[in-house]
Amino acid sequence: MRLAAAIIQAAADVTSLPYNVDLALATLARVLNLPPGGAMTLFAMGRTVGWIGHAIEQYRIGRIIRPRARYVGELPEETTSIG
Repeated sequence: MRLAAAIIQAAADVTSLPYNVDLALATLARVLNLPPGGAMTLFAMGRTVGWIGHAIEQYRIGRIIRPRARYVGELPEETTSIG
């Protein structure tokens, strides 16, 4: 933890950019003595849970939520399914 605090301070001395999740994961992996790739596994697990939660929320309300853009082009022709 002292090393992480020193890194945060050193970065603050030379840049105004905040640290991100990578520093937190590297610190956690070191403190918990995780095997190689352990930090990436934790990141992927957290991201996957978030994606699943997001998908469940969209299915529950029946529409896409939090769109990042609005499509302004022509709408595609409607297709019918066979079967």
